[in-house]
Amino acid sequence: MFDLKKLMVLPVLILAVSLVVVGVNAKANTIPMGVDLKGGTLITVYSVPKGIDLEASLGEKLGYKVQADTISDLSGVVGYTIQMDGFLDIEKKEELQVFLSSLGIPEDKISIRDAQPSISAQLLKDGIKAVLFAFLFMAVVIFLRFKTLVPSFAVVLSAFSDIVTTVAVMILLGIKLTSGSLVALLLLIGYSVDTDILLTTRLLMRKARSFQDRFYGAVKTGLTMSATTLAAIAILYLASTSIVLKEIAVVIIIGLLIDMINTWIQNAWILQRYMEGRK
Repeated sequence: MFDLKKLMVLPVLILAVSLVVVGVNAKANTIPMGVDLKGGTLITVYSVPKGIDLEASLGEKLGYKVQADTISDLSGVVGYTIQMDGFLDIEKKEELQVFLSSLGIPEDKISIRDAQPSISAQLLKDGIKAVLFAFLFMAVVIFLRFKTLVPSFAVVLSAFSDIVTTVAVMILLGIKLTSGSLVALLLLIGYSVDTDILLTTRLLMRKARSFQDRFYGAVKTGLTMSATTLAAIAILYLASTSIVLKEIAVVIIIGLLIDMINTWIQNAWILQRYMEGRK
C-alpha cells in the first residue's frame, strides 16, 4: 500500500495555498463575480452571423472596450455573453436591442438582463449564508452518525477543503462566482460527504478485513461513483447551451477532482492514524 503519510503533503499544501488565494482576493475584493452577484448588465446573444466582430461593434457602440465570452456546445460556438459593470436604463437597453438586430442577430436570440447592485449584494449574502448553514447542518449530521470526534472531523475537514480549494481554483481560472456556481457549491458539499461517509463506514465498520483491503474496496467503489458523476456532468457541460447549467457543471467538475485528493489521501490518513491510536 502506498504511504499515505508522504502523500499528505499534497492536500495540506493545496489547502494552504487555497486559503491564501481566497483570503487575499476576498480582502482585495477581487473575486470575479457575475452580474447577478455584483450588479450590472449581461447581454447574451445567439445565432450571430459569420464575419461579425461583436466585441468591436459593441465597443464602438458603447464607447469602451468590452469582452465577449463564447457559449459553445458539441457543435462549436453558438453564442456570446458580454458582461458590463454599468447599469443600463430602459432606453439604452432598447437602443442596444435595435443595434444588435441591425447586425443581423434575430430579436428572439438577444437577451439583455441587469441587476441592481443593492439586490446583487443581498443575493450574495443570502447565498453565502446558505452555504454556511448547509455546511453547519452537514457537520451536525455527520457527528450524530459516527458519534466520535476524529472521524467526524475528518469528514468535515474534507468537505471544507473541497469548498475552499474549488473557490480558489475558480479565482485562478477567472471563473465568475454566480448564483449558479453557489448552487454548485451546495451540491458539492453533498457529493463530498458521500465519498467520505463511504470511506469512513468501510474502514470503521468492517473489522473482519485488514485496513488495506477495506481501503482499496472503498477506493474502488468511491472512484466508480465519482467517475460516473464526472462523465454525466461533463456531458452536461459540453452539450448544454445554458449558461447557468454550464456554471453549475464546471464547478462540480472542479470540486469532484479535488475531492478525490481530499477523500482518498487526507481523510484516509486521518482515519488510519485514528485506528492505529485505538489499537
